[in-house]
Amino acid sequence: MMNNHHHTLWWLSAVTIVVVLWSMEHTEALSYADAKAATRLEMAAEKRATIIHRLDTAILLMFVSLLVVIVLTTWFFKHHRFRFIHETGLTLIYGIFIGILIRYFNLGIYESQTLDVIPKNVSKIFEPPDYLRLSVARQSHRDDNVQFHYELIEGFYGDTKQHEERHVEQKTTFSPEIFFNILLPPIIFSAGYSLKKRHFFRNIGSILSFVFVGTTVSCVAIGSIMYVFCWLFNMPFNFQELLFFGAVISATDPVTVLAVFSEMRVESDLFALVFGESCLNDAVAIVLSQIIDNFSASPNTVFDFHELCLAMWNFGYVFFGSLFLGSFIGCVNALFTKFTSISEFPLLESALFVLFSYISFLVAEVVELTGIVAVLFCGICQAHYTFNNLSEESQTRTKHFFESLSFLSESFIFCYIGVSIIISNNQKWNVIFLICALIAIVFARALYVYPLCVFLNIRRRPVIPKKYQHMIVFAGLRGAMAYALASRNISTTNRQIMSTTASMIVIFTVLFNGGLTSWMIERLGIKHGDSAEHSRPSDEGARSESHPTTPVSGQNPWDKAFLPRKWYNFDAYFMKPLLTHASPSLMQTMPSICLPLSRFLSSKKQQEHFASQFDNSDSLECIVDEQQENRLYENPFTRAL
Repeated sequence: MMNNHHHTLWWLSAVTIVVVLWSMEHTEALSYADAKAATRLEMAAEKRATIIHRLDTAILLMFVSLLVVIVLTTWFFKHHRFRFIHETGLTLIYGIFIGILIRYFNLGIYESQTLDVIPKNVSKIFEPPDYLRLSVARQSHRDDNVQFHYELIEGFYGDTKQHEERHVEQKTTFSPEIFFNILLPPIIFSAGYSLKKRHFFRNIGSILSFVFVGTTVSCVAIGSIMYVFCWLFNMPFNFQELLFFGAVISATDPVTVLAVFSEMRVESDLFALVFGESCLNDAVAIVLSQIIDNFSASPNTVFDFHELCLAMWNFGYVFFGSLFLGSFIGCVNALFTKFTSISEFPLLESALFVLFSYISFLVAEVVELTGIVAVLFCGICQAHYTFNNLSEESQTRTKHFFESLSFLSESFIFCYIGVSIIISNNQKWNVIFLICALIAIVFARALYVYPLCVFLNIRRRPVIPKKYQHMIVFAGLRGAMAYALASRNISTTNRQIMSTTASMIVIFTVLFNGGLTSWMIERLGIKHGDSAEHSRPSDEGARSESHPTTPVSGQNPWDKAFLPRKWYNFDAYFMKPLLTHASPSLMQTMPSICLPLSRFLSSKKQQEHFASQFDNSDSLECIVDEQQENRLYENPFTRAL
């Protein structure tokens, strides 16, 4: 039976590839020469639009068919696990294979024409224009011209080669804007929405140390090491360019490693450390690259102490501003779902949930913050508060929707990268720079992981063992974020070299580090599977999050630190009663003088639950026992009274 499944898998894969190639060959038959031979300009333009539409459809069919193959491959890997290869690496290989077919076998190419445009009056242009206006004469009326507008290709297309541009190359080349605005938000939101908050926040101090200190040290270390290499090998890069490269390539994306972690069920603390760093350090890398890029754009500016303080202020403003913005939008949605009856219509409730989540990303980008941090913490707040207000149908629907969307987006991104690496015409190769970059990222990661762990272990309990430290260094894969940041601006030769180097680092780390992850786990003796489950503490505290009664401080044995304990109390006695239907309500946790306001901020369910406590009692004193007095003492709002 299993063999029949495998035969079906490969037959379906072969059929999808054949369909894609046939459709692109069929599109090729409609050549641009047919449109050029038209007697009227309008017919020629219409014919060309039809051809482009057919070709665009074929390109979409190609990517969708590849996603089908990827899903089937993932299903195959559920039954047969290969030791040194992962489906993420195969996804990248699939994209590279299709890119080779398109580029070197002329699939999906129609005859095009390229004109070299010279500015009017032969004047020099120092900045590329956004649009070009071209006059085309009608064949029947030679004095009658039609104006055509041509838009600048997205992201500086720094192609110095003289050749005929091809439509399929432009459509399949990696687009940073599509990545940042469409593909990335659902992945980041899903990470926050499905986050195991107990393990994440238990390690929040270590995670933030890796994110802020580690990413900054990595950026400076990579830039400095590369500067020495460039000086030794006489490569024409200045220090600011190399710092930018260090910031870009410091963005980790261990999708493959985390997938293996989940399958092997490694220890939760190790998973939380790697996952937390990968979620947050992307945002830090974006902010650092933007600050360095803006500073590089002002050549007359001297980097002194004032500029350093200004850069640190901008960094804190962007990061924490994004954090509070995303959390605020998540809380707004929680309040809306709490005080309205939209839960009676699960479809509308789910749609509103998705839209609010995406709005957090867009608003952050519009106000010049970083959408990644905003949508991540929006997802965390939505999971912690809004999720409890949703109907059961909406809870299931939103969870499955974002899991599916995240899986498809991740698969498409790696396939997209594989295709565009081969198709793109702006590749500039420098093998020495590539080898030096690989050496630099390994040294830079080790340079901050080991010292930070030594420093954190002074107060941290339990400590981060050596085997965890080795695994964290090994898990520093580079992914789509590094490639997208490097590909956003390729207007110069040095930028093109950095973009090409980033793409090769992505391929190498995904295939090499990702393929050896399971071997490294066993080699280091990291507990996984049943042994890791037995070594974990009880998850009762985590499961209690979904209980309708809000727990109080002291029930979670891991909440020993001062700040987590204070936040836990504040969340239990104010935030959850305010944003959800949780009990005790604000009428029970707030001082009696605030009872009118507390009643106004309590939902109908909370008021009914509060009133039900008095049904079988003659007075309020009958329901205040010794346990409730102790809980009132723990309440930060009533302790002073």
